[in-house]
Amino acid sequence: MKDLARFPSPQKLLCAAAAALAIAWAPSAAAEANAAYPQRPVRVVVPYSAGGNTDIIAREVMRRVADKLGQPFVVDNKPGGNSIIGTDIVAKAAPDGYSLLIVIGAYANNFALYKKLPFAPTDLAPVTQLTKTSLVLVTARPAAGAPRQLASLGNDSAAPLTYASSGMGSAAHILSERFVRAAGMTATQHVPYKGTTDAVSDLLSDRVGFMFDAVSAMGPHIKSGKLKALAVTGENRSPVLPDIPTMREAGYPDMVAYAWAGLLAPAKTPQPIVERLAATTAEVLKDPELVKKLASISTEPVGSTPAQFGQFIRSESESNGKLIQSLGVSFD
Repeated sequence: MKDLARFPSPQKLLCAAAAALAIAWAPSAAAEANAAYPQRPVRVVVPYSAGGNTDIIAREVMRRVADKLGQPFVVDNKPGGNSIIGTDIVAKAAPDGYSLLIVIGAYANNFALYKKLPFAPTDLAPVTQLTKTSLVLVTARPAAGAPRQLASLGNDSAAPLTYASSGMGSAAHILSERFVRAAGMTATQHVPYKGTTDAVSDLLSDRVGFMFDAVSAMGPHIKSGKLKALAVTGENRSPVLPDIPTMREAGYPDMVAYAWAGLLAPAKTPQPIVERLAATTAEVLKDPELVKKLASISTEPVGSTPAQFGQFIRSESESNGKLIQSLGVSFD
């Protein structure tokens, strides 16, 4: 009888077997749930106002992702705080794949612009880079017919060459500073605005000397002759402005740059869901109709892997962060 006492009771054996079965079943159940994703509408937060380039890109891409995955992907505009408000919403959302975030260059720059943010880079997981957009250098100055001619105006300390941007630390601001340094200008002044509209108004009236911005925003003014397009920042010429040289062709080989948009999810979102989102998005970005629509705003599809997009964001944060720090720009 003593030997029999050494063996577990039938009840304990049943409990152990049930526990082992539960452990064996759990991964397959999780995999099955991820494979069935999504089972309800997905919220896609755009931390900018409706109607802008970022919003247009988000809606065009997410509509096609929804068609592929069989559930609505609902774009929710949450502007404000230099994209911080919308970003924080998703950073604190449940990591289940039903809250996603569209980001642009400001996301990478904010970690250098703000000492205190309500979220950390580790609170969000990269999914994929959606697009890259070539910008255009524009001016209303009669004496500037090329980037070098414009740059020559930036050395008169009695009349500094002013340049506009849609805000401190914005992609246009960073790009303008790169141009100032690459051209060796010694007398310039940054004039930040709260958005593109007011900046363009002063640019058209020649109150400011130049600006970098999206071709889609500047196209009508270029076409009307009110602004001169001097160069585009992409590796290749814009299909919208085929006669305008690239910055590289204009003599600035290090001025290849793009605005960009990408997709993030809350950290700890199951990797199979992240991978499925990335693969589906990459697939829809090859849609000829979408490629054509993006080309009309000088935008190219990307569709990178989560790992590639994560590395890209780190590189952007590091390179732009160094420039921001050297400028002494801080919003805290």
